[in-house]
Amino acid sequence: MLKIFTGFTLVELMVTIAVAAILLSIGAPSLISLYESTRVDNNIRKINDTLVFARNQAINYGNAVTVCAYESESSCKAGTDWSTGIRIFSTADSTKSLRVIEGFHSSDIVKSSVETITFSTDGLATGGSIIYCANAKASSAKGVIVNIGGLIAYGETGISC
Repeated sequence: MLKIFTGFTLVELMVTIAVAAILLSIGAPSLISLYESTRVDNNIRKINDTLVFARNQAINYGNAVTVCAYESESSCKAGTDWSTGIRIFSTADSTKSLRVIEGFHSSDIVKSSVETITFSTDGLATGGSIIYCANAKASSAKGVIVNIGGLIAYGETGISC
């Protein structure tokens, strides 16, 4: 009686692994760019939501609210590099943060056109823009723009890193 063996031969297994490796090498770079694009979209939306929160706090509670680069719970980092995070505080008590974003991806650049953005009690703002770039690539740059009327908009700004 003959026994029938089922399964892969060594040659079939090697061909299957080679085909899988080729397909992975083609698909992996597009997955990296998809990941970067998603990271930029999520973080720029988070920055936008944080600025909207700051404006609402200023209007609802009748105190000016300032947004700045994060250094600690009670202080702002000097300069326009906001890669360390974002801090929101009421100017009535600048030592207490209303909301904090503690940093972004280590290879990404987040920079602002101003050191602080302040919203007054009527919703008006000092104005400024925040640009987010994944891996310092200008092609992935998106930004949030705050005009002096307090209007906050985000998306592709055409501003490079």
